[in-house]
Amino acid sequence: MNSHPPIDPELAAYLPAEAATRPFIDGLAGVAKLRAAMAEFEESVDDVRAATGARIEERTIEGVPVIVVLPAAGESPRGAILNVHGGGLVAGSSRSVLGVNVRMALDLGCAMVIPDYRLAPEHPYPAGLDDVHAVWRWLSGGGFGADVDLDRLVVMGGSAGGLLSAGLMLRLIARGETLPRALALVQPQLDDRNIQPSTFEVEYAHFWDRPSNAFSFEVYLAGLDGEVPAEAAAARAEDLSGFPPTYVEIGQVDMFRDEELDFAAQLSRAGVPVEAHLWAGAFHGFDGLVQTRVAQRAVAARVEFLRGVLEQRAT
Repeated sequence: MNSHPPIDPELAAYLPAEAATRPFIDGLAGVAKLRAAMAEFEESVDDVRAATGARIEERTIEGVPVIVVLPAAGESPRGAILNVHGGGLVAGSSRSVLGVNVRMALDLGCAMVIPDYRLAPEHPYPAGLDDVHAVWRWLSGGGFGADVDLDRLVVMGGSAGGLLSAGLMLRLIARGETLPRALALVQPQLDDRNIQPSTFEVEYAHFWDRPSNAFSFEVYLAGLDGEVPAEAAAARAEDLSGFPPTYVEIGQVDMFRDEELDFAAQLSRAGVPVEAHLWAGAFHGFDGLVQTRVAQRAVAARVEFLRGVLEQRAT
């Protein structure tokens, strides 16, 4: 195993002192533990509504449960974000860090829709991608009505949500469907092959590691017979031309680092405007430690990108 770069000292203080000796997700039992752990960060719609005063609703769109955040009543049409949660394709929900997402929408003055897409292993590919696609069609087809400007739509996904978001772009391009104005990929999970050098730097860890990634894709791709399509693992795509302007957030100590760097470079070679940020000493999910300086800087950069997209009116 290759050693990974040093972890940022502020971030390292939140990790156990002893080295990990087992995968972050250890088989199906590990999935149950991850789901339970992520559930601790879920917030109810009622609690977040009371704390923020936001207009939040639970709906079902094309059979997919979602949480929607509406712009303040009486405001002119605003942009909107399709926000796809992470969780290694096996965990997470629309309520994961809901308060953070709602406050971001309020700060940006935009609408937001967060889908509860189906998870592996119960629902392998293409179930989750189909759900995200269905919600995108609703959003881009005017689902918010006059509240939202359809020229200012963004798709954003973190980790596994980044995989689904990039896969959605490939599907939309292939089918000639409406694309968002921009795409934001936050520490995206992109490659099922586990072949990049950075994957070998994170063999066992207290954050997302190589064995966990292999298991995640094993259960996600379980329904496939034959070659893995690019929309299921976007790093396999040979042509990224046609992607909207894309933001990529990368942690230096993330096992996804090299596939993300390669993806950003491939986008650039395809003529796609790309803004990529590599955060020194940052492991996967570091942005959740909002009390640290590197997380604050990363979130600020991400929000600034989104603000620039959402506030710019079409000419």
